[in-house]
Amino acid sequence: MKLKVYADRMSQPSRAIVIFCKLNGIDFEEVKIDLAKGQHRSPEFKGPSS
Repeated sequence: MKLKVYADRMSQPSRAIVIFCKLNGIDFEEVKIDLAKGQHRSPEFKGPSS
């Protein structure tokens, strides 16, 4: 199973994770999201309800 990295390239922390994975040879899938559009707040990203 490949690591999924949800990243917005405009976000410095996201870029740091992507660069870290590439430099260390970590096999990952980058899932691009747009934080400015609020994609991270969609129901798709919510965890299990309590």
